[in-house]
Formats: sequence, structure tokens, C-alpha cells
Amino acid sequence: MNGAALMREAVLLGAACHLAGPADQVPAADAGWTARPGDRAELRDRMRDHERSDDPARVRLCDELGLPPQNYWLVMLCAAVERYPEAAAAVSLLAEDSRQQLPTPVVVARLLRGLLEVPFGEALAGALNGGQAHWLGLVEVIESAPGTPHSQHALRLVHTELVVAQDDPSALGGHPDLLVSTVRPAAATAFDVVRVRHGAYLLEHRGLLVLRGASRRGGRQFGCDLATHLGLPANLVTADEQLPPIAGLARLRGGLLVLDLHRLPTVTQSALARLGAVRGRLVVLVDEATDTGDLATYDVGSIGYPEASRVWAEHFGVDTARALAARFRVNTEEARIAVRDADDMRRATDPDPADPAAEGSAGPGNPTGPGNPTGAGNPAAADDVLADRIRALGARRMSRYVSTLPTSARLSDLVVPDELRRQLDEIVSWHRSSHRVAWAMDHERTDPLGTGLTCLFAGKSGTGKTFAARCLASELGLNLYRIDLSQVVSKYIGETEKALGQVFDEVEAGHGLLLFDEADALFGRRSEVKDAHDRYANIEAGYLLQRLESYDGVAILTTNLQGNIDGAFVRRLRFVLQFPAPDRDLRRALWERSLPGPQWRDDDLAIEVLADRFQLSGGAIHNIGLAAVHLAAATESGRVTAAHVVRATARELQKAGRPADAAAFGPLAGLVNGHRRPR
Repeated sequence: MNGAALMREAVLLGAACHLAGPADQVPAADAGWTARPGDRAELRDRMRDHERSDDPARVRLCDELGLPPQNYWLVMLCAAVERYPEAAAAVSLLAEDSRQQLPTPVVVARLLRGLLEVPFGEALAGALNGGQAHWLGLVEVIESAPGTPHSQHALRLVHTELVVAQDDPSALGGHPDLLVSTVRPAAATAFDVVRVRHGAYLLEHRGLLVLRGASRRGGRQFGCDLATHLGLPANLVTADEQLPPIAGLARLRGGLLVLDLHRLPTVTQSALARLGAVRGRLVVLVDEATDTGDLATYDVGSIGYPEASRVWAEHFGVDTARALAARFRVNTEEARIAVRDADDMRRATDPDPADPAAEGSAGPGNPTGPGNPTGAGNPAAADDVLADRIRALGARRMSRYVSTLPTSARLSDLVVPDELRRQLDEIVSWHRSSHRVAWAMDHERTDPLGTGLTCLFAGKSGTGKTFAARCLASELGLNLYRIDLSQVVSKYIGETEKALGQVFDEVEAGHGLLLFDEADALFGRRSEVKDAHDRYANIEAGYLLQRLESYDGVAILTTNLQGNIDGAFVRRLRFVLQFPAPDRDLRRALWERSLPGPQWRDDDLAIEVLADRFQLSGGAIHNIGLAAVHLAAATESGRVTAAHVVRATARELQKAGRPADAAAFGPLAGLVNGHRRPR
């Protein structure tokens, strides 16, 4: 018999014993009942046996959640009145109030005193305000009427537990209202095993361990490594806006609880101290700026090439794992999701019934199965599908602070001077060899500028700076993320740094290139401090300097006015590329690329004349080509003619406030102002 059914019997028996007492006397609270001693003894024995049983609800609430027996019976009584109407009626008799059909601390104390012989004062103290059952979020306290004592406040199952009590009382306490991501133990830790062992020692002896660092990804991986070291799954709970209820956290069992607080604006020492009340071991992840006081704290860095190699080694051979680690610095969570998705896409595209990986389940000891393809020779290993999955996952995780730009163009599509092209090729080579310099040659890690690749593209509007960033991202196989300055720069103190920290950490995983378009807004010269606004603006600029030094990814800054960029930023740049206005030869090449192929244009479009007469930027020439194609598409033939190009050019010149009359076009004057209309 389950606990709720036993409490139904108990409350019915208790009501009968209570009514059997003298009606003209008020018995002492600790006197108990004298009626029906045999029935009470028999029920007491069954209740004591139940306290030692393997009933699922009792095991869950008492053994796993640590609920004392008295509070367990309180919860069972609350479940009984919801499940059995006669139990609710009996409660009103014990409460001596026909309007009160929910248990009160006094009712609970009378039952425990009369049936289990628990002293009334002890039982009442354990039931006030719902006791530990309320702290664990199982019951709520309702003040029946203003001015009533706490001992007369009604106790009721919370709504989420009410549904469970009706359907399956054995599942009580098994449904915390939290979104939990469970990561099974890996074959080996990603971070150095000595550091993980040290963290595990602190966790075992202090119970609460705070992991502090700028990288949320690194903190989550270290939490998973601690769980792997302890032979447990990691239960990762992410707080998005506020600290989750301690009651819900306390009810999580079956693994190492890792609470991610990185996204919270602030985390106070008092909040961290309250988390220490959670029973069992708890790992908390916070930002590097959080003051943790005297709590056990361990500083954790970002995931580098060695850590990423160990993460990928769970799924692939050594060579493939190293190749992937050179591109993608992801943690165990992300790698498993990407491999699983890539495997699913491969099977959906080319199902192979004979594929041994289609059977069984993946795991640290089983190198086959969904989400765990084997070796470098596996069709799912390190191919374009896997890279696409990693980039897609990364793009979905990016917050509102960035927009993802298409990156199909390659460097071969960029029309720039030869020297500038060589510098762009050097950027590609630098990025592809950075892991070798840092970890094989052991050189870059001591660089005072950090291990990232930050570049400045300077030049007038339309000279190809943003397009060059697109080409670079495509050449490197990365997403291109453009910072949305309107979302990043906040009027609230500290919010700008928090937003930038999230963006930097996400892009460092290796799936994206970070673009600060028109970077003057964030990287401008710091001002003289005249008021509080200036002081906090300088603090934000200082944070950017610090974050760029530790940044381990690729960042491109574009500006029309290099002189407006703070000199301290310029000194921290790996490359400074000047994008000049195109000369005649480059303009001619740009004209050719902006117009469609021979089958869709006339033989003579006067490109030479246009390249000679108009010193236009690449962006302006692209706009002209696009407009000319639209003009041609509206005609019967659809072919671009010189008249289309001239009309589109005149429109672009007018936008820029430049002369666009017939005299400006020289030999092409006859095509201006409708003298010869396009066919």
C-alpha cells in the first residue's frame, strides 16, 4: 500500500478517535488519543514498515531528496486529501473547522502524536510552514484568513505535484520544474586530469564549488569533466534570467548538478551562499568578474586546442580529432550533438542497411552507434556535413547581439590590388597554422597580444571591406557574425561588457568570424573624463582592450576613418589592411564582374569608357550592375545594353550628389536622359 492510501486510513482513524473524546473537555495537545488502541497500534506498525520499504515515492522523497519521515507523512497527507474526498472531510473534523479541508500543521501534529507517538511539539515544529516539504517545493502554504496563527495555515500540494498525486502518487517529487541537459560521462576528461582531480577534491570536501571564468563553454566542459572523474552524468541547469528555485535544484538527483549562472547580469555572494543549502555536491558556473568571497572557487579558462582534441577523440581517430580541434574548439555537449546530427543527415541521404553504426547505441566504451562514428575513415568523419552541423549549431546559439551574414563568395571573387590580396592570403595562412604555432612549436601562448587573430580593414565606403570579410569567412569555412551595435551598447552599467563577453565566448568555439562593421562606435578614442557617462564609456573601451587580448578567434574591424580608432586598439591588431579606391584596371575588372555573362548582354557596353570617366568604388559599380540587370529584365530580350548601364550609372551618380548630365558621360551622352531608350 502506498503512503497516500496509508494516510487516508490514518486521517479517518484519527477523526474517529478525535470524535470519541469527551465533548465537554479540551484535551492537552500532547495527550494523544485513548480510543481504539488496537487499531492505532496495527496502523502504526504498518506505517513504520512503510518507512523502511522500497516504495518508489518513499525512496524518492526520503532516500534521494532527504525528506524526514515526519515531512514525508505530511506530503502523503496532502496527497490523500486530493485523492480521497473522505480524507478531506476527516481533516475538517481534526481541524475543528468545517471550512478547512486542507491539512494544517496542527492536524499533522495531532495525527503524528496520536498514531506514531511523536511528541506534539516536535511534530508541530516540523510541520510549520510546510517544513522541508515546502523548502523542496512539494507543498505550498496558504493563509486561511488574516490574523490566523501559522499553525492554522493550510498546506497544499503545489500544482505540478497535484497532477502527479492524482495519476501516480509514486512519482511525487520526481518532476522539478527545470530544464535539465544531461551529459553522460566521457571516456576521458578534456581538461588536464591533474586540474580536474584538484577541482574534484575541493568539491568533495566543500560540497559547493564555484567555477569562475570568462568562457561559459570552458566552465560547462570543466563541470562535465568533474562528473566524468566522479563516474557520474552531469546534470546541467542553465539560469537565463534569474536564479532557479533552490527547491527545484535540491530535487535533482542521479548525477552531478552543474548550475550555469553565466547569463545572469549579476551573481551576489549571498546568492551563492544560499546555494550551499542544496543537499549533495553542486558546481556553479559564474563570470570571471563575480566576487565569490570565501567559497571554494576554481578559475577555468577557455577550451584550447589540447582540450578540443580530447573532446573529438571520443568520436574519431587521432588524426581526425586533431584536424577538427584545429578548426572547432567545442565542448563535449556540442561535439556529441554535431556528430549525431551529421550522422543522421548522412543516413537520411544515403541509408546503408549494412552499416554497423546503424545498430547499437553509442557510448564511451562502444565506438559504434548513432552519434559515435569510428575512426578517420568513417564516412561521417571530419567532412563537410559535420562542419555544416557545427556552424549551424553555433549560429543557433548566437544571441540577439549578432546577425549571420551569407558567406558564399571566395577570395578569388574579390577585386583588390595584388599586395592587398597577398595580405588576405597571409591572414588565411595565419589562422590555419595558429594551432601548430601555439601547441606544437610552443610559441604563441606567451605572446602578450594573446592567441587570437584581430585585423583592421580601413578605407572609404564601398572599397570592399565588408565583402572581403565575407570572402575570408568563406575561405576559412566559418560563419560570419556581424555585431549589432544597437543591441550591444547598453545604457545600463556593465551590460555592454556582459553582451560582448557572450559574443566573444561563442565565436571562440571556432564556428564563426566576428565582424565589427563601422567599428568606430566601439573602438573609438577614449575621451577625457568629464562626467559619469565618460567614465563608464572608458570602462567599456578598457574591457574591449582586455577581451581582445584574451580572444582566441578571428575578428575583423572595419572603419572608414582609421584616425578615429583608439591607438591602444591599433597596437593590438595583427593586420592593418588599407583598402584603396580602385584604379582604372581594377574598375574595369569590377565592371566585368558586376554584369551578367555574354549570353545576357550586348557585345559593346562601353565598359572602357565608364571605367575611364568615373572613379567609382566597387560598391557603387556593384549597385550599377544590379540596377542595369533589373532594367534589362523588364525588356522583351532581357539583354543588358549600354543604355541600361548608362541609366543605372546616372542614377548612382545622382545618389552620391555628383554630376549626371549628358556632359558627364562624354561619348555616351546620347544615351542619357532618354535620347536613346533601352531596347
